[in-house]
Amino acid sequence: MLRVAAISLLLGAAALIAGLTQFFPPQNTAGEKVSAIAWNADTAMVTVGTPTFIDNALQLELDSSGAGMVTLAAGAFDAGNFAFLHLALEQSASTVGASILWTNARNPQDSKSYTIETSEREALWLSTEELRGWSGEIDTVSLRFSGRAGDTVQIRDFSLFPASATRQLLAIKSDLMAYSPWNVAAMNTFTGAFNSASFYPVVLAVALLVLSLLAYGLLLLLLRTRLQFDPAVVVLIFFASWLILDMFWQRRLLHQLVDTHHLFAGKSTEEKLAVGPDAKLYSLVAHTKPLVEAADARVFVVSSDHYFRMRTAYHFLPLNTYWANYGPALPPKKSLRTGDYIALINPSQFSFDRQRNMVVAPQRQGLRAELVFSDQTGTVVRLK
Repeated sequence: MLRVAAISLLLGAAALIAGLTQFFPPQNTAGEKVSAIAWNADTAMVTVGTPTFIDNALQLELDSSGAGMVTLAAGAFDAGNFAFLHLALEQSASTVGASILWTNARNPQDSKSYTIETSEREALWLSTEELRGWSGEIDTVSLRFSGRAGDTVQIRDFSLFPASATRQLLAIKSDLMAYSPWNVAAMNTFTGAFNSASFYPVVLAVALLVLSLLAYGLLLLLLRTRLQFDPAVVVLIFFASWLILDMFWQRRLLHQLVDTHHLFAGKSTEEKLAVGPDAKLYSLVAHTKPLVEAADARVFVVSSDHYFRMRTAYHFLPLNTYWANYGPALPPKKSLRTGDYIALINPSQFSFDRQRNMVVAPQRQGLRAELVFSDQTGTVVRLK
């Protein structure tokens, strides 16, 4: 029973691999015979940050603003010739963000970008057909990094490759093995795949299950004199397919558990909020609260983003906070009074005109106010 189930699963896996590579090859196959655009640390152009060369690797130190950028030194090329992009990075901090930028040769001002979602970047393969805007003649391809000043990133490989069955399987492996920390959207939905993934894990698991069952049926047909149908084999095939899918999921959970422990363990409530998903919102509120003059002051939170409105209002508690779920973002002018505070959280149709000391919005009478606090996240004002 176990041996028959194992053989059926192996045959199903072989059929799945053959089907993926033969019937679902990458669309970017125009240049299967072209040479790869290989990484060369000596010719790569560092436009932001401080480079240090270590063998064939380039170590980039982020500048004082926490930024860095490296451009792959290559002339213009046809995007359709390259189906896969390979990255091999080592970071000094897990909080360093990385994104891929590319520009069209005919329109250099029209640049596209893809933010690398996975935190596992030591050997990452990406399918370029899943990168939105990867088409036409591309002039430059760059890596952009963001983090804290002094953080370092070591680039061991940053190359483009034509289509091949091996690289397609490596890209699928990267999709299945990679992981990313939790974000706000993950609280409500989780697809199990990244934006650059070619196949969803559940689809692959179902395909493995169906092909393995077909393989078992083929074995029954070919060995009907020696093999009889056993429902336990069907159960084992189903259980194994589910277990394989769940193992990838559990691996991601373990990585996320480690990241969460490193980020929050041993910190106070305030310190956790300062590094959590609401860090920027909490920072604005933490700087503003001591500047609120009256304990019974009213704070109106305005933003075009429903989540930002809700979370900012929450962090302002126990002050009297107001935010509109439906209807106008602010109540009529007659319902407002001197001493009220308005938190303008980006993005917002409202803005604060510092020259006129007015809160302005389209099709609305301005409100006289004075600046209380402002940063990249938003602006807090007090009505006069």
